[in-house]
Amino acid sequence: MRLKIFLLFLSASLVGTGLWLKYQERQEILAAVEAHKRRWVPDFELGAVSEILIKTNQASLLITKDGETWNIQGETPRKADVPSIGRLVQRLKSLKPTEEIEAVPSQYAGFELLEPDGISEGTGTLIEIRDRDSKRLAAIIIGKQSFARPDPKSPFPPAPNGRFFVPASSSASVGVVSEGFDSIKTEPDAWAERGVLP
Repeated sequence: MRLKIFLLFLSASLVGTGLWLKYQERQEILAAVEAHKRRWVPDFELGAVSEILIKTNQASLLITKDGETWNIQGETPRKADVPSIGRLVQRLKSLKPTEEIEAVPSQYAGFELLEPDGISEGTGTLIEIRDRDSKRLAAIIIGKQSFARPDPKSPFPPAPNGRFFVPASSSASVGVVSEGFDSIKTEPDAWAERGVLP
């Protein structure tokens, strides 16, 4: 009799544990779906974009639209490469992280995600798009490289798997973007129209 009670109790415990694990798994899946659905930058019309600012603690670059032409501002304005501009704007519009990391603003410096101010350490690269009135449409800060989790069986260090990023002026979690933002630079040559000399 005692054995039957024990077996019933054991079965009930196992069923309860299984249900709890299923519930936890479901919650994780729902959280992942919500994170995927959440917008990381405000929605905007592609045609409304008229200015792009790229800024670090060391330098800044402003690219503006004049009719159908994009120009790199500076002592000697130059034509910008339209396909490069289009790719950057499209990536911002459809930005989704490959990974989300719980973090608060006091931890941003460790990811190099503070907004560049020319003074602070732990700052990243600000990418801001604006309309024709120089009003911000969307902006993110790109931080340092992210690395894959180390493989304990491998003698090699983990490979880079993207960069950390966070929406500008927010207290959001930190995201990892796997591609498209590694080569963002403030040098005019990086954005100049291909085949056109200064």
